[in-house]
Amino acid sequence: MAEDIRMDSHKLIYHPETVARWLKGDNIYPIEIEIGLTNACNHRCIFCAVDYTGYQPDRIGSEVLIRNLKEMVPKGVKSIIYAGEGEPLLHREAPDIINKTKSLGIDAAMSTNGVLLTPEVSRECLNALTWIRFSMAGITDTTYNKIQQGRPGDLSKVLSNMETAVRVKREQNLRTTLGVQLLLLPDNKDEIVQMGKELRNIGVDYFTIKPFSQHPQSRHILQVDYKEMLELEKEVKELQTDDYKVYFRAHSMQKLECKRCYEHCWALPFMVYMDARGNLWPCIVFMGKEDLKYGNINEHSFVEIWEGEHRKKIIDYFMNMNLEENCRELCRLDEMNRYLDQLKHQGEHVNFI
Repeated sequence: MAEDIRMDSHKLIYHPETVARWLKGDNIYPIEIEIGLTNACNHRCIFCAVDYTGYQPDRIGSEVLIRNLKEMVPKGVKSIIYAGEGEPLLHREAPDIINKTKSLGIDAAMSTNGVLLTPEVSRECLNALTWIRFSMAGITDTTYNKIQQGRPGDLSKVLSNMETAVRVKREQNLRTTLGVQLLLLPDNKDEIVQMGKELRNIGVDYFTIKPFSQHPQSRHILQVDYKEMLELEKEVKELQTDDYKVYFRAHSMQKLECKRCYEHCWALPFMVYMDARGNLWPCIVFMGKEDLKYGNINEHSFVEIWEGEHRKKIIDYFMNMNLEENCRELCRLDEMNRYLDQLKHQGEHVNFI
């Protein structure tokens, strides 16, 4: 399980046929799509990248979504992550959508704060999910509430729901990976060892500690220096066992001090973001910039949008865009871009393997 996660890397190496077609200049379809089922959220995390959207109660229509998912399967779409700009479980049909996604032959995953992952929801859809990632900012009520800004008692609910998910996984002999992600901040750095111990006792599969990355449009501006936090890695990784992995993303923290080693966002065709209104965006960083919207599945099918000239023009625009001035540090596509840039700029010695 843990070896397949490649937390600080990428998985394009498992899709050589698609990469080869991209190198030839073919119009490939994305391998992965991230979908925001709703804009609504029951938390107001101080690190939220999309706070500028205003947490509107938009919800994507399940019928139009499933109809488009059916079209994606023969085109090569392999996975859907239900995460996005809100809490996916605030969409009343989320469990049904997840089950239908899996039934179509598409791998499904979900990122959630866990408050609404009740025992009923776990039993309804856990078997259809490849993984669930809980977003948690602390293990004490004081820290958790300060950063995630939900309702009193939310932390207790999340821990209880997590325990139930572990129990359901074991009872049903499921392969679903249950992980927890903490965004490391000065306010929670002193709790990560305690948190790691408690999560190990609960029985989740992994605990990952990642750095904060400023979204260009976010209303919250956080300044975090990770140099002195790197020393936390040794102690928290000592908690690892054969069944419980700890990923302290020191490599990502160190990359914050470096410039990009590539000039173009080569990875855009391999992923796409769909918001709760059905809009398709190159990535979540540019959500809301209407001139960079690929299209909307309520107006045109996913295939029509993907094959259309408008999307191709936007891709061309990105090929000439200054990434340092316009993009987010530690973008999800960074490691893919590093890999693809190497393929695009092969040296004279590549045949000496």
